[in-house]
Amino acid sequence: MSNELDTATIVKEGKETATQSSIMGVSVRAWLAVILVITVCYNHAAVATATIWSAVMTNNFQLVGSLTTIGEPLYSMSVAALGFYFGNQMKNK
Repeated sequence: MSNELDTATIVKEGKETATQSSIMGVSVRAWLAVILVITVCYNHAAVATATIWSAVMTNNFQLVGSLTTIGEPLYSMSVAALGFYFGNQMKNK
């Protein structure tokens, strides 16, 4: 008989570790990414709708092309959040 001890490591798959933050089982990074993307989409839809409505009512379509673009700071922030979320997910796997 040998005096060596056998060791076994048990890993639970599919469970989040205690170091990851989550709300209702979804990571906080995912919530932030979703909130930013929804904000960009809602903001763009609201501005485009208001601009087109104003253009139809006043019969002046000069502002339709310039006011229906997405603002740069919000757009960049949502792209960065999505890049960080998916980039971090690929690294963890």
